[in-house]
Amino acid sequence: MKRNLRLVTLLLLCVLLLGAWIPHATAETIQITIPHYKTGENVGAKFFLPQVERFNELYEGKYHVVIEELTQDLYVEKLKQLALQNQLPPVIEGGDTEWIRNVVIPNNLFYDLTEALKAYPDIDANLTDWDRAYNTTADNRLVTVPFGVVRPMTMYYNAALLPLDTAPGDYATWAALLADMGDQKIAFMTGENAWTTMLTFSSLIAAEEGGVALLSEHQVDKLTDYSHPALLAALTKLQAMLQNYASSNTIGAVYADAANAFMSGNAALIANGSWMVGDFAESAKDKWSGGFSGADVHGAVFPGNIAVCGTAGSYGWWIPATATDTQKECASAFIAFMFSPAELEAYMLAEGGTAPRLTPSDAFLSKRAQENPLLNEYVSAVNAQTVLVPPFGDCIPTSVSNTGFGSLLPKLIDGSLTPAQYLEQLGVMAQEAMGE
Repeated sequence: MKRNLRLVTLLLLCVLLLGAWIPHATAETIQITIPHYKTGENVGAKFFLPQVERFNELYEGKYHVVIEELTQDLYVEKLKQLALQNQLPPVIEGGDTEWIRNVVIPNNLFYDLTEALKAYPDIDANLTDWDRAYNTTADNRLVTVPFGVVRPMTMYYNAALLPLDTAPGDYATWAALLADMGDQKIAFMTGENAWTTMLTFSSLIAAEEGGVALLSEHQVDKLTDYSHPALLAALTKLQAMLQNYASSNTIGAVYADAANAFMSGNAALIANGSWMVGDFAESAKDKWSGGFSGADVHGAVFPGNIAVCGTAGSYGWWIPATATDTQKECASAFIAFMFSPAELEAYMLAEGGTAPRLTPSDAFLSKRAQENPLLNEYVSAVNAQTVLVPPFGDCIPTSVSNTGFGSLLPKLIDGSLTPAQYLEQLGVMAQEAMGE
């Protein structure tokens, strides 16, 4: 009996010694799991997943982030279900805007990030005024940390078809640019959300008196009354452009058709974001036809030095109130890592955009210019004097933006609707969408 007792004691001692020998860092690693859609073939996975790996390598033995794969269409609903079960993950990117505004904030489902950010002054300093205001509650609690990079949307032009003496953004007006275009066309579209057409329309609104203020005031409270003189003046100009400068496939065209018109030489201009840069690389030449060459493409702002960019603010990464203290510690470190100057620069090199409050390093500017001259030109076209106007599509009800705006454009083009009648019908759609 005594012998057995001694054996048990010896075994327990061995276990204790073995536990003492194992490195404490491994045992104490704080691990969190994040359900996310930026996985697999999702376009956002290309940057996000390596970023997670960089974080795990930097904090090896201290923090570790595991990504649970979700499809994008299930992401928002998954978050809502987890909230109902009181099982939200320890850190979350965004979510449905109305859900955050109407459920998360009123029910105090979020952890106030004000104090957490004090430990990361660089991140705090990089928040834009509009994002800070958007994410701050009436009692001064910070709901989320929005991404520190904005991606103003402008245009691309084919210098082989449009050998201009100056960039389009240097022209005072669209009318002046069109006068130098000759027979060249613009890659417009009426299908889907009429994306390229909507961006151009936004720039036209910005050029009208009161246009920037009108759109800036309705990014949150959607515009349903379209009687403003700036809208009528801008739409009248858009109608003339669609009738005289639209690529031949414009009516019914979806985005792929508009892009094809540009990359087949059937249009000399296209309005789009920085993400299109990759289509002009030599590796993407299977998308080209008709003698098109990506080497001829240049980036520029819209005439009048105008760019389209949401300035109302947005929801970014946040931590639920249900997270434990250790989860909050790891989640805060992960957010701070993603928003660090080095990671913001890495993102801008990969995806484009600009960080309004960040002073870029010389190494970053040099690398961007060397590795991606077109992206560098596109992004650098936006300067301190550029007028940033919210996209018209962000300022109207979602259903009207997704289908209504484009569905009426063919009638505007064939003249069966005047600009005033178009706006009147669009207004009816908007009021119905908002239940007015």
